[in-house]
Amino acid sequence: MSDKIEMTLRNDISEVARVLDAIEAFGEAHDLPAKAIFQLNLALDELITNIVSYAFEGHAESRIELTVELRDGGLDAVLIDNGRPFNPVEAELPDLGEGLDERRIGGLGLKLVRTYMDRLDYRRDGELNSLQLHMNVNAAD
Repeated sequence: MSDKIEMTLRNDISEVARVLDAIEAFGEAHDLPAKAIFQLNLALDELITNIVSYAFEGHAESRIELTVELRDGGLDAVLIDNGRPFNPVEAELPDLGEGLDERRIGGLGLKLVRTYMDRLDYRRDGELNSLQLHMNVNAAD
């Protein structure tokens, strides 16, 4: 198996399962720690679900691309979409000190993404959102 996965995704929630299966197979083929694969899958599940659920309201055509690459002891993923601008790196997270009834809905998944990834970089490039994720594989052991 190659050291790289490249996928074009439909704007459909069922695509999440296809991504998770591909990441599992990639991890097994490269003997990656199960914890790293679990954390990457959880992060991608959250991010792709958010894109499919919220990014394309009012857009006629959707574009979602994912690249995952094993490089220099780490996993690098790039998620690109042409949905409305959204920066998950700067998005407000919920106040975990509030009670469940007082806490606003949403944001817990982004907290997990920020916790599990060693680096997140977002940029808006023309009509495209581009999110780069990096995880040190050894740190996930």
